Amino acid sequence: MAYYAIAPIVCALLQRELYMHLYINQVWDGSDATLDQIRVINSTIPVTGFGTTVVHDWPVTVGVEANATVVGHARGLHIQSSHDGVSGWYTSFILMFEDKSFKGSTLKVMGITPQDGQWSIIGGTGEFVMAQGVIDHKIVKQGISRIYELNIHVVYTPMDSSVFECNSWKLGPPQGGIVM
Repeated sequence: MAYYAIAPIVCALLQRELYMHLYINQVWDGSDATLDQIRVINSTIPVTGFGTTVVHDWPVTVGVEANATVVGHARGLHIQSSHDGVSGWYTSFILMFEDKSFKGSTLKVMGITPQDGQWSIIGGTGEFVMAQGVIDHKIVKQGISRIYELNIHVVYTPMDSSVFECNSWKLGPPQGGIVM
């Protein structure tokens, strides 16, 4: 029995498009109980911080208020990757959803984090299989923490255990290679 299945795509895949409006709260100063990131590698270049690496677990909420509903977490890392120390941090994280709508689903996100900008959505799991898209982010509040407003636009291909049919081809769980 083959461990794979191949079929030509002769019709459009079912895709869904989703927009979300969320917030990330990044806390870098305060007590250990409130911090949601930690520096794991300190730079030897004090002026720019080039090479500084920080691991983060930022809460993702539906509002900017302190008691806003948490719908997930942005877990990953960011690295000061510019020699000038100003251009931004390379940021990579998995946006893990915990609310009932998308519980257990993830979006894979990466990009440079200037004050305002975009991150790429380069994949996903659960509801967001084969996700691609963009997150427009901007800082809406700053102090001992920073709150980013996120406008998420993602296109994904829903996957389930059923067999997808298109013309005479069927592609489902592997049972012997190509199936007609």
